[in-house]
Amino acid sequence: MEKKNFVTPLLGFVSTALLARTIKLRQSRHATGRSCVQTGAGTQADIPESLSESYSLIPREVEEHRSCYISKSCSVSYANSGSLHIRNGRKSRLFDVFGNSYLDTRNNVAHCGHNHPEIVRAVSYQMSQINTNTRYLHPNASLLAKKLVDLFSPSPLEVVFFVNSGSEANDLALRLARAFKVHTSKEKDATTCREPHVIAIDAAYHGHTMTTLNISPYKYNQGDEFTKYPDDVKIVPCPDTYRGKHSIDQSKASNNHHASERSSEEDAARAYAAYVEKACDEIKSQGKILGAFIMEGGMSVGGVILPPKSYLRRCIKAVRDAGGVYIADEVQTGFGRLGKCMWAYQYSFADENNDTELTPDIVTVGKPFGNGIPLAAVVTTSKIASAFKVSVFSC
Repeated sequence: MEKKNFVTPLLGFVSTALLARTIKLRQSRHATGRSCVQTGAGTQADIPESLSESYSLIPREVEEHRSCYISKSCSVSYANSGSLHIRNGRKSRLFDVFGNSYLDTRNNVAHCGHNHPEIVRAVSYQMSQINTNTRYLHPNASLLAKKLVDLFSPSPLEVVFFVNSGSEANDLALRLARAFKVHTSKEKDATTCREPHVIAIDAAYHGHTMTTLNISPYKYNQGDEFTKYPDDVKIVPCPDTYRGKHSIDQSKASNNHHASERSSEEDAARAYAAYVEKACDEIKSQGKILGAFIMEGGMSVGGVILPPKSYLRRCIKAVRDAGGVYIADEVQTGFGRLGKCMWAYQYSFADENNDTELTPDIVTVGKPFGNGIPLAAVVTTSKIASAFKVSVFSC
């Protein structure tokens, strides 16, 4: 479908002119050889000796090092307009090495803004004390686990696993679901027991590990290293009520040849949930077992898509009736990012009373959890967590 341009000609002209001016300014300063320490809050005297070489590089050298030593598959934002050499940030603003200020509308990590003074103080203090793994007792780790669990209270989600990234969190969530099914399955066929199926959503993104790529169509369908999804993965249509197969806006549906006529949000929810119900039925009819259904409550990279209201309720019921667990991926959408609820999975029924039947069996958190520091976690029930103690997948 052809994209519509809602920007007025005047605004477009002004934006183009400003962009051209910024590019010209960058290029002119690029040629002057100013180092990356000339602007920003810090001065040369503030920079530790171990970082002095890095901050003495001029922009051209930064680009050359990036081009030579970092994979081209790691993209650079705005590379087509001269690239941004970001030096520092404060609150909602980013500052480049030339002193230009930008409103940061694309950040999906710094939940409390850039350079928050309390966070800077806390991190600086802790680094001056100790920074190690969680094999030792420390009050910070214990209290953080408690505070994270409290955000789900009242619910059976009460056990935390700390990890380093959202990809790792989702990978561990799938591993937990697998261990739980292996431990609890009554099937006699060991091969069947050890290959629980996963249902994921088209256009979803859950991470970069091999396991999470298998359930991330957004990334899986890019490149040519994969030819088909693994046999134990079922992909169902994205519950997009605007451009999807079951639109609830008839004026939009008429412009989309994929859309089927639907008269209400409830109809769309029923139609999209039917794909999950069918996937559950197919897995059971093949003599296989369902391990998990994984979804973001508000799909992020898929287009900030919020499912129709009763969709999740219907999916959760179908999955649990089939013996699977529900994994809520809150890595990008958690901690209040949708506004009216703490977790995106609550969005569809945020106006209802607490209903433990709608609480996920496993939740993953990341990005905003560490405000830019590589910190993520998996939160689950005691029953599922205990599967690690007795299964061959123990930690």
